[in-house]
Amino acid sequence: MGGGTALTSTFDTLELLSRYHDAADRAARDEAIERNLPLVRALARRFSRSPEQTDDLVQAGAIGLIKAVDGFDVARGDNLGAYAVPTIVGELRRHQARRGSVATATFDDDATLLAAPESELGRSENRLALQGAFRVLTRREREVVALRFYRDLTQQGIADRLGLSQAQVSRTLSTAFAKLRSALAEP
Repeated sequence: MGGGTALTSTFDTLELLSRYHDAADRAARDEAIERNLPLVRALARRFSRSPEQTDDLVQAGAIGLIKAVDGFDVARGDNLGAYAVPTIVGELRRHQARRGSVATATFDDDATLLAAPESELGRSENRLALQGAFRVLTRREREVVALRFYRDLTQQGIADRLGLSQAQVSRTLSTAFAKLRSALAEP
């Protein structure tokens, strides 16, 4: 039922990315970006303090998604979402830092340039850690997390789609988060 849709959409996204990277198919690139915008919206809402700010953050996050789509190597991985999240979050953080620095006029370009290589390394490490952490989740937990954060469904929407109660979805998410925290905390 619901599992087939998530798996198919992942396969479809990989197919689009392959067409883009192998044949320079710009339409495939655009469609892959469009399909993953709910992930950007979900992450932007977590950083937002107001509905007005969410629109700006979605635009900034979309830049991260574009960078992730352009840099994703289908031969090295099959999960664009796991690859894209650190890039999108990095763009969201940079956007907030720029906005804060403009307001206070304390933005230091030299410090930003010095920190950039470390930031890229940190994002790569985060990406690898998150990808490994997802392996500790059960199939159901991965599906619920994917529907919540990659497809931007509410807990009730996930429950309806999978034939569960909202409380079961909530418990599944809580369990998944605990497992991810534990896996990410291990050295």
